[in-house]
Amino acid sequence: MRRDRLRELLVVFGTLGVIGFGGPAAHIALMRREVVERRRWLTDAQLVDLIGVTNLIPGPNSTEMAMHVGRLRAGGRGLLVAGIAFILPAAAIVLALAWVYVTYGATPTGEALLYGIKPVVVAIVAAALVAFARTALTSPLRVAIALAAALLWITGVNELALLAGGAIVVAIVRSGTSHPWMAVGVVLPVTAAAAASVNLFTLGAVFL
Repeated sequence: MRRDRLRELLVVFGTLGVIGFGGPAAHIALMRREVVERRRWLTDAQLVDLIGVTNLIPGPNSTEMAMHVGRLRAGGRGLLVAGIAFILPAAAIVLALAWVYVTYGATPTGEALLYGIKPVVVAIVAAALVAFARTALTSPLRVAIALAAALLWITGVNELALLAGGAIVVAIVRSGTSHPWMAVGVVLPVTAAAAASVNLFTLGAVFL
């Protein structure tokens, strides 16, 4: 059974590594289609949780997501298979596309092809965002936090600060305590540790 799952991971993430154009947001949208809609390995709620985790870890979110899914599906070997299957095809394609872009990117045909990819990527990401919103925004509080985070992000607020702020607000509301700073004290150490890890591993994350 484990071999079957490893083979499935190899096929799924190898394919995604080939067709995954458009950056991490588009990659995760495509992963959702495969692992949630088609194969039902995860629920939307589980995938949203993984997105939150990957945003607290230095490195490319979509690669981390592939590794997380691989580990959940087939343990440590699944993590390695999913990660390698997702990275290697993309690396080879990037090398080929870099040569093509340098050679033909400035031509009208090359520019037209690149221009045509953009609306497709936007459509894929938008479809995934709608599904994630239905799963994550299930209360007025969550909707308010999402809107506030979006507005603050537009103004340039750091993503880690937004994640910490949202976690603190929810912790305070759900704790029901008359001493809200007790709830804050639970959230801040975790967020601070995640933020500190960015400084320690930023260089290594570049090569993931």
